[in-house]
Amino acid sequence: MKLLAYIFFLIPSFFYCQEKKNAFNLLLTAGVSPSQVHGDSYSGFHKVGAMGGIGIESVFSEKASMNLSFIFIQKGARKNQNLEKNDLNYYYLNLNYIELPVLFTYTQKKFLFDIGVSAAYLINYYEASEAGNFTGTFPFQKFDYSVKVGLGYNISPKWFVNFRSSNSFITTRPNRIKQAIYYNNIIARTFNKGYYNNILEFTLGFRIKPNKQKN
Repeated sequence: MKLLAYIFFLIPSFFYCQEKKNAFNLLLTAGVSPSQVHGDSYSGFHKVGAMGGIGIESVFSEKASMNLSFIFIQKGARKNQNLEKNDLNYYYLNLNYIELPVLFTYTQKKFLFDIGVSAAYLINYYEASEAGNFTGTFPFQKFDYSVKVGLGYNISPKWFVNFRSSNSFITTRPNRIKQAIYYNNIIARTFNKGYYNNILEFTLGFRIKPNKQKN
């Protein structure tokens, strides 16, 4: 909740920057979000979802900018049956979120390097296995907090593409049973408390640059 409040606190700064320097762009993005869940018994980015939204980019200089977006994104996990190997295990998890990422971008020639954080609100979800639908049996947290790191490329002044890795740093669903296992690795001790979303984001973006108003 603190991160979400901080993101909303940043919103007025965007508009102040825009009014002060008149250096802002409107961003439209759409893409796909292959995902997996750290903490379940499956691995691999086999669950492919959709994502897209609108954002505001505040430009500080030719190389530095910051953007705030409102995005619909699908996360989750998937494991298909393999009848050839007599593997009847099936699992499907689809999580629908509204996400608010704040990203700082450094531009070098046409390449974009960005890093930031995001807060996402869970709209609804669906979870099932070979045993049937068990949505709601083990509820997920309503909020998901992630760190994002990405690389992009400006195809033109208006069009750009991005590839990002997005990883939850707070569990989205705690373990139902407290584990008695002690991990020597501090990272393992920190991120083995439940489910965490791991996402790969591939997006195509369109940048709209408003005309400067004449005095």
